[in-house]
Amino acid sequence: MTLLAGIRRETTLGYAAALGAAACYGTLAVLGRKIATDIAPPLVANSFSMILGTMVLTLVFQSHIRRDFKVRPQKRGWFYVALAGCASTWGVTCWFLALGEAPAILVAPLAAVHPLFTVLLALVFLRGVERVTARTVLGTLFVIGGVILITFGIQ
Repeated sequence: MTLLAGIRRETTLGYAAALGAAACYGTLAVLGRKIATDIAPPLVANSFSMILGTMVLTLVFQSHIRRDFKVRPQKRGWFYVALAGCASTWGVTCWFLALGEAPAILVAPLAAVHPLFTVLLALVFLRGVERVTARTVLGTLFVIGGVILITFGIQ
């Protein structure tokens, strides 16, 4: 396999994983709303989903986890891992809290403004790794514009 073919394969897998994430989050919006309004309070639902999710990921990816733990990141790396874990945990917690109070068809689009935060944080933390272009900023503005249209269309 040539270097270019390897890059294309990785890019294709990255896009496929992103679409998979979108499908999972779309499903979570509907299930989360049902759970948070009919089955359990949002924080209880969040706790159980995080615990069960961790258990499933551990079972499915245990061989990868063992292999990856052999590579010891620097202390600064663990700091970023901890920050990512906190961001993920708080994101899912806010997601369930929002679904307990507002319709899924409103919460999901509002949560979709995350490209704004991604672009701003990439400018700070990924300087030299990723380039934020005018097209990226324009695309982000289109996403935000779409969210505004959806939000006002629902009300």
